[in-house]
Amino acid sequence: MKKYLFIAATAAAISASAAQAQIGGRLADMFVGADANHDGRISRAEFVSARNARFVELDRNRDGVISAADFTRIAAFPAARAKMDAFLKGADANHDGVVTREELANAPTIMFDMADINHDGIVDEAELAAFRANARAMRGGL
Repeated sequence: MKKYLFIAATAAAISASAAQAQIGGRLADMFVGADANHDGRISRAEFVSARNARFVELDRNRDGVISAADFTRIAAFPAARAKMDAFLKGADANHDGVVTREELANAPTIMFDMADINHDGIVDEAELAAFRANARAMRGGL
Protein backbone atom coordinates (compact mmCIF):
# COMPACT_ATOMS: atom_id res chain seq x y z
CA MET A 1 0.00 0.00 0.00
CA LYS A 2 2.82 2.40 0.94
CA LYS A 3 4.49 1.64 -2.38
CA TYR A 4 1.36 2.73 -4.31
CA LEU A 5 1.01 5.91 -2.26
CA PHE A 6 4.65 6.80 -2.96
CA ILE A 7 4.17 6.18 -6.69
CA ALA A 8 0.99 8.29 -6.74
CA ALA A 9 2.66 11.12 -4.79
CA THR A 10 5.68 11.05 -7.11
CA ALA A 11 3.47 11.13 -10.20
CA ALA A 12 1.50 14.06 -8.77
CA ALA A 13 4.70 16.00 -8.03
CA ILE A 14 6.03 15.38 -11.54
CA SER A 15 2.72 16.47 -13.07
CA ALA A 16 2.68 19.66 -10.98
CA SER A 17 6.27 20.51 -11.98
CA ALA A 18 5.49 19.91 -15.64
CA ALA A 19 2.39 22.12 -15.43
CA GLN A 20 4.36 24.90 -13.73
CA ALA A 21 7.04 24.69 -16.42
CA GLN A 22 4.38 24.86 -19.12
CA ILE A 23 2.73 27.89 -17.52
CA GLY A 24 6.04 29.68 -17.02
CA GLY A 25 7.11 28.76 -20.53
CA ARG A 26 4.04 30.46 -21.95
CA LEU A 27 5.32 33.82 -20.72
CA ALA A 28 8.27 33.78 -23.08
CA ASP A 29 6.21 32.05 -25.79
CA MET A 30 4.17 35.24 -26.16
CA PHE A 31 7.14 36.58 -28.13
CA VAL A 32 7.66 33.57 -30.41
CA GLY A 33 6.98 34.58 -34.00
CA ALA A 34 6.25 38.18 -33.02
CA ASP A 35 9.18 39.63 -35.00
CA ALA A 36 7.15 40.01 -38.20
CA ASN A 37 9.81 41.93 -40.15
CA HIS A 38 12.65 39.70 -38.89
CA ASP A 39 14.87 42.58 -37.78
CA GLY A 40 15.71 41.00 -34.41
CA ARG A 41 13.53 43.51 -32.58
CA ILE A 42 9.88 43.27 -31.54
CA SER A 43 7.79 46.41 -31.55
CA ARG A 44 4.66 46.80 -29.42
CA ALA A 45 2.58 46.59 -32.62
CA GLU A 46 4.27 43.31 -33.61
CA PHE A 47 3.68 41.92 -30.11
CA VAL A 48 -0.03 42.87 -30.18
CA SER A 49 -0.43 41.36 -33.64
CA ALA A 50 1.18 38.08 -32.53
CA ARG A 51 -0.91 38.02 -29.33
CA ASN A 52 -4.09 38.56 -31.33
CA ALA A 53 -3.13 35.70 -33.65
CA ARG A 54 -3.06 33.43 -30.58
CA PHE A 55 -6.70 34.08 -29.69
CA VAL A 56 -7.81 30.63 -30.89
CA GLU A 57 -5.02 28.99 -28.87
CA LEU A 58 -6.03 30.91 -25.74
CA ASP A 59 -9.71 30.07 -26.25
CA ARG A 60 -9.16 26.45 -25.24
CA ASN A 61 -12.82 25.53 -24.83
CA ARG A 62 -13.66 27.07 -28.22
CA ASP A 63 -16.57 29.19 -26.99
CA GLY A 64 -15.42 32.31 -28.87
CA VAL A 65 -14.14 34.20 -25.81
CA ILE A 66 -11.24 33.95 -23.38
CA SER A 67 -12.21 33.41 -19.75
CA ALA A 68 -11.14 31.64 -16.59
CA ALA A 69 -12.89 28.55 -17.99
CA ASP A 70 -10.08 28.29 -20.55
CA PHE A 71 -7.46 27.97 -17.83
CA THR A 72 -8.87 25.43 -15.39
CA ARG A 73 -5.57 23.53 -15.17
CA ILE A 74 -3.78 26.44 -13.48
CA ALA A 75 -6.26 26.57 -10.60
CA ALA A 76 -3.82 24.44 -8.59
CA PHE A 77 -1.13 27.12 -8.93
CA PRO A 78 -2.25 30.22 -7.00
CA ALA A 79 0.49 32.53 -8.32
CA ALA A 80 -0.17 31.59 -11.94
CA ARG A 81 -3.92 31.83 -11.38
CA ALA A 82 -3.55 35.31 -9.88
CA LYS A 83 -1.56 36.47 -12.92
CA MET A 84 -4.13 35.02 -15.32
CA ASP A 85 -7.00 36.58 -13.36
CA ALA A 86 -5.22 39.96 -13.42
CA PHE A 87 -4.72 39.69 -17.19
CA LEU A 88 -8.36 38.76 -17.76
CA LYS A 89 -9.56 41.59 -15.52
CA GLY A 90 -7.32 44.12 -17.30
CA ALA A 91 -8.37 42.96 -20.76
CA ASP A 92 -12.11 42.67 -20.02
CA ALA A 93 -13.11 46.22 -20.97
CA ASN A 94 -16.85 45.81 -20.34
CA HIS A 95 -16.37 43.71 -17.16
CA ASP A 96 -18.60 40.85 -18.29
CA GLY A 97 -16.11 38.16 -17.23
CA VAL A 98 -14.91 37.25 -20.72
CA VAL A 99 -12.38 38.68 -23.20
CA THR A 100 -13.45 39.01 -26.82
CA ARG A 101 -11.13 39.33 -29.83
CA GLU A 102 -11.65 43.09 -29.81
CA GLU A 103 -10.90 43.37 -26.10
CA LEU A 104 -7.73 41.31 -26.54
CA ALA A 105 -6.62 43.59 -29.38
CA ASN A 106 -7.00 46.60 -27.08
CA ALA A 107 -5.74 44.95 -23.87
CA PRO A 108 -2.74 46.28 -21.94
CA THR A 109 0.60 44.87 -23.05
CA ILE A 110 1.80 43.80 -19.61
CA MET A 111 4.20 41.10 -20.87
CA PHE A 112 5.66 43.44 -23.45
CA ASP A 113 6.10 46.18 -20.85
CA MET A 114 7.86 43.75 -18.51
CA ALA A 115 10.27 42.73 -21.27
CA ASP A 116 10.90 46.28 -22.56
CA ILE A 117 13.50 47.09 -19.92
CA ASN A 118 14.53 50.48 -21.32
CA HIS A 119 10.91 51.45 -22.16
CA ASP A 120 11.68 52.44 -25.75
CA GLY A 121 8.74 50.54 -27.26
CA ILE A 122 11.03 47.84 -28.69
CA VAL A 123 12.10 44.51 -27.20
CA ASP A 124 15.53 43.67 -28.55
CA GLU A 125 17.39 40.36 -28.31
CA ALA A 126 19.12 41.27 -25.02
CA GLU A 127 15.84 42.31 -23.38
CA LEU A 128 14.14 39.15 -24.63
CA ALA A 129 16.98 37.00 -23.27
CA ALA A 130 16.64 38.71 -19.87
CA PHE A 131 12.86 38.21 -19.93
CA ARG A 132 13.29 34.52 -20.72
CA ALA A 133 15.82 34.14 -17.90
CA ASN A 134 13.36 35.77 -15.50
CA ALA A 135 10.56 33.47 -16.72
CA ARG A 136 12.80 30.44 -16.10
CA ALA A 137 13.62 31.73 -12.61
CA MET A 138 9.90 32.23 -11.87
CA ARG A 139 9.22 28.59 -12.69
CA GLY A 140 12.12 27.34 -10.62
CA GLY A 141 14.76 26.95 -13.32
CA LEU A 142 12.70 24.47 -15.36
